[in-house]
Amino acid sequence: MDIKKGYIFPKPFWSSLIDVNIRGLQEECYEIRNNVPSKYKSNLGQNSYHSPNLLNLQNPPEILKLMKQITNCIQTIHQQSRRENVRLVDFWININGKGGSNVPHTHPGAKYSGVFYIKVPKEMKRGNLFFLRDYNETYLTSQENMGFFKQGYNLLPYDLPKIPVKPLEKLLIVFPSWSPHSVELNDTDEERISLSFNYILFR
Repeated sequence: MDIKKGYIFPKPFWSSLIDVNIRGLQEECYEIRNNVPSKYKSNLGQNSYHSPNLLNLQNPPEILKLMKQITNCIQTIHQQSRRENVRLVDFWININGKGGSNVPHTHPGAKYSGVFYIKVPKEMKRGNLFFLRDYNETYLTSQENMGFFKQGYNLLPYDLPKIPVKPLEKLLIVFPSWSPHSVELNDTDEERISLSFNYILFR
């Protein structure tokens, strides 16, 4: 019997390394934290900072340069297959100290979301970005429901309940906004800084 295997509705994500003034960006992020109060969104932990939307604030020069590069990148991604334009609607910085993390969530209403890594702890063993299956699918495809994997079987991306992406300074990750994702706990004494954003369709 000839059995062929395919996949249904795979989700894309995109990545790129962006040449930026990383030290200047770090200094600007700390300046924002020192002057703008934190707010609660998906962030957890006493040492976790989440800025408000920075879109309408007077942002320092390195952050403005970065956002122009990210916009150009996402416009390029979109126009690989679509005709319209995209527009930035909000962006913010996250500074996670020891014990800081972000719970599973999506970004309702946006089309493209993503993260750019500004500072990554050198000794970090955890702290990955995780892409998760749909919440119902995670339960329905669990080993308890589908059966346990054979010993020695090499797990494929299809088999996993979540896919890790390791942070790296200057790394940009873009993904569909409806994709559930979370950020693993920072287990180091050094802070992790990232910038996140949302884009919508602009006609």
